[in-house]
Amino acid sequence: MDAPSQIFPSISLIVIEDSEDDYVLLLRKLRASGMQVDARRVQAAATLGEALADGGCDAVIADHRLPQFTSLEALKLVRGFDPDLPFLIVSGTIGEELAVEAMRAGADDYLMKDKLVRLVPAVERALKVAASRRGRRKAEAALRESELRFSALTANLPGMVFQLKCEADALSLLYVSEGSRRVLGFAPEQLTADPQLLFDSLAVDDAQELRGMLTESGDDVPFVLWSGTLRSAGAADARWIELAARPRRVDSGAMLWDGIVSDISAQRRDQHELHELASHLTRVREEEREAIAREIHDDVGSTLTAVKFDVAWLKHETRQLPSLAAKLQQVDQLIDSVIMSSTRIMHNLRPGILDEGIVASLEWQAHAFEQRMGVSCNFRASHEEIELERDQAVALFRICQEALNNTAKHAAATRVNIRLDATEETLLLEIQDNGKGIASDDMGKADCFGLRGMKERARSLGGNLDIASGAGGTTIALSLYLPGVAQRGGRMEAQALR
Repeated sequence: MDAPSQIFPSISLIVIEDSEDDYVLLLRKLRASGMQVDARRVQAAATLGEALADGGCDAVIADHRLPQFTSLEALKLVRGFDPDLPFLIVSGTIGEELAVEAMRAGADDYLMKDKLVRLVPAVERALKVAASRRGRRKAEAALRESELRFSALTANLPGMVFQLKCEADALSLLYVSEGSRRVLGFAPEQLTADPQLLFDSLAVDDAQELRGMLTESGDDVPFVLWSGTLRSAGAADARWIELAARPRRVDSGAMLWDGIVSDISAQRRDQHELHELASHLTRVREEEREAIAREIHDDVGSTLTAVKFDVAWLKHETRQLPSLAAKLQQVDQLIDSVIMSSTRIMHNLRPGILDEGIVASLEWQAHAFEQRMGVSCNFRASHEEIELERDQAVALFRICQEALNNTAKHAAATRVNIRLDATEETLLLEIQDNGKGIASDDMGKADCFGLRGMKERARSLGGNLDIASGAGGTTIALSLYLPGVAQRGGRMEAQALR
């Protein structure tokens, strides 16, 4: 007796057999192994089709030659119904050539009727192979569905999704989404076939920078965000792209970059327009300040001076009337106070010291801050004179003014250092205090208009404003690229203003 089958304890069969005896013998052989067999015998193509349509069949076992059709015809019908359904040929007449042909056509195995010792293992093997095929087909179908969903999602994204491999400084694009047509003007297959097209699309310097970043970044880089310009006919149609990607090292040692490339031209143009608008508003505000300062000086100032002369005349004429003279003295003091306030307001609106140059202006500002706040304020400049355009000088003066105001209001500092350094191409303004610093949460607040104003002024000049703050104080550094900055006079030594 054959060993009991533990893998498939019960199966449902369709047996294509015209001999009742052979059918009974085959079932007896299978059941002898311990299998619970539910079988249905058919002899014609029509009844085979009906049996298959009824469902629930685990395998088909067929004799090779029947009066109405052959095993090859039955195999074709079965494969049309289910390409994975196990199909075994058990015959006493099939030759080797026909057996090979049947295997090529998709039969799982063939056995001779006089050698059924292999029947149970052959059935079990066919069932396992079929299960494996079905699992593989299911996995392939799931993969195709996943790929279709992924392609549909990436096709609808505004950017180009990509996977890039870097191995030994060689770059290859493993995947590119349909967004490449919108962002770069190339079909995905063009870019995967020739990754150099990506870099050829960029401005030369940007292409070198991007290639270097992708090939030189190590495992310690968790994320990169890069932006550059595409080649274009001119500034009017300039386009910018942004690349965001994460690297991961694979077993082969290669670095894979998974990311997305987006066209940020519209955002850049909007930012440029906003910066131009902010610069325009800043200029308008300064012009309005100057106009108000002139009005105060020309109208209010001259009027107050005339009133002061009149009061002086009245004081002289009423010197014999002590009570009236005392009252006129009070009025005279009030006029002096108003004149001082007007002068202070005029200086705040339009610092006349700016006419003396940026070095003298910042030196005066440091001295005034120290006098007003009682906080040590040291100023140092690399040159006695540094020539700037009016807008540049005003922006530097206002940034320093706002930084000192913030120090006075929030820092609780005892010392402030202001440094102004100029080289042939750059200008650096640094304001450093030893106060309590700025909390990171405070820097991100929506109402931090002072810090935002300083950054916007720096941006309007094409410069960069860095703010570093900690327990040891705050440092605000403005760096400007100003080729051809004119400098006159010798270098100034560090000096403390008192």
